[in-house]
Parts: sequence; C-alpha cells; structure tokens
Amino acid sequence: MSVSGNRQMAMRWIETAEEDLHTARLLCSANVHAPACFYAQQAAEKAMKALWYALDQEPWGHSVVALVENFVERDALPDWRQWSDYAAQLDQFYIPTRYPDALPTSTPGRVYRASDSERALACAEPIVNGCREWLAAH
Repeated sequence: MSVSGNRQMAMRWIETAEEDLHTARLLCSANVHAPACFYAQQAAEKAMKALWYALDQEPWGHSVVALVENFVERDALPDWRQWSDYAAQLDQFYIPTRYPDALPTSTPGRVYRASDSERALACAEPIVNGCREWLAAH
C-alpha cells in the first residue's frame, strides 16, 4: 500500500473509532450500558488499528491489549503502559456485553450498569484521543 493509501486507511479507522466512541456516550446517557461498554471497546480497538495501518502494519485480532503492547512504535505513544491498563479493562467488554449465553445466569442488559459504561468510556477516551494526536503528529 502506498504512503497516501496507508494514511487514508488510518484516517478511515480513526474516524470510525470516533463514531463508536460517540455511540458509546449516547448509549451510556440512554442507560443502555452493555452496548455502551462494547462500543467503547470497539472505539479503542479501531483507534489502535488506525495506528497500525498508518505504519503499513497488519493488525490482527480484537484484543486492545495486544494492539497496544505489540505496536511497533509503542514507546512513541503518550503512555503505552497506562493505555495497556485501560485496554485490559476494555478487553473484558468484548464478548460478554453482546451474547446472552456469555454470562452464567443472566443477560448483558441485566448485568452491566452505569458504572461499567462510565469506566469503559474513561478507558477508551484517552486511547482514541491519543491515537488521533499521534496520527496528527506523524
């Protein structure tokens, strides 16, 4: 892929990450917390994938932790260790927030609360914002 192609792909991913973050905020404010948590996780995942694409790398998987910790320029991130901690919290929201059989005796809509979606947003926002800043600087 060309440098301009890499940049275009990265911008598509960061734009979608920002849309997912906006969706997570809306869902949280509407008291729809399980999907809010999932969209927050998706926002961070897509933001990190934007950085990978910007460097012509092929991101694989859905673990935000892996995307942060395996990023070839992780030392150039604002605080990759803090991002890794945030990512570990977000990775917990990838599957159980979506599937009725992922929790032993309940459904995601009954289990996830405002505190969960607020925590998810607090973890996703610095990653998405930091990725946007990283892209602007590179």
